Amino acid sequence: MQGKEERVSIIIPIYNGEAHVQNALSLLREKMDGRNYELIIAEDGSTDKTLEILNRLAPEFPQMRILSSKNRVGRGKSLSDAILASKGEIALYMDVDAATEVSEIFNALSAIESADIVSGSRLLPGANVSRSFTREVFSRGYNLLIRLLFRSKLLDHQCGFKALRRESVLPLLPLVKDTHWFWDTEMLILAQRKGLRVKEIPVAWKEGSDSTVRVFQDTFYMLKQMLRLFFELNFKKTA
Repeated sequence: MQGKEERVSIIIPIYNGEAHVQNALSLLREKMDGRNYELIIAEDGSTDKTLEILNRLAPEFPQMRILSSKNRVGRGKSLSDAILASKGEIALYMDVDAATEVSEIFNALSAIESADIVSGSRLLPGANVSRSFTREVFSRGYNLLIRLLFRSKLLDHQCGFKALRRESVLPLLPLVKDTHWFWDTEMLILAQRKGLRVKEIPVAWKEGSDSTVRVFQDTFYMLKQMLRLFFELNFKKTA
């Protein structure tokens, strides 16, 4: 990076991630050794042993802060709260199952030198993606619909790997109404409409076997949020 290295806040949203949390922390420590960063765990009311594991590991990770919710508030709300609480110039979030390879952090930090938001893409040329045929079809169909409805210039809105220039996105956070899975898409749509510099980078991504994303069950929810945002942006006028 050019000039003074900017401090990075790495955010990991977690809900029932007991199977992955220790590996995720170990990978981050290995890859980020010697870097100026803080680690924020956005723990969203897990009902398994996630919080117990985090508290046990905390002494080994002095740069880690745990933001824990007593009840589940949603992935999007957890991310918003973590970004607000972050202290770095750059906030970068990634999934606890390390679906996106941890080494992609450095590509994102390089790209954000000339952007406000860097979004990982599984659909750009150069991306290395391994996922089921069903999720591939749903993802491509979903992203096509988003581009048509909102005139978005992005190919992939829902990859759980993004770097954000904190001072640029803070004004956006109160405008994003979704608190769960649609949060990423809504944030990117509003960012483009506000004129923020949004850049996509291809990433190496592998689907986890126990992802909490339920393709069929979550489709109706995503469609409902999509229509809500479309109505708000195109028909709902404020005095």
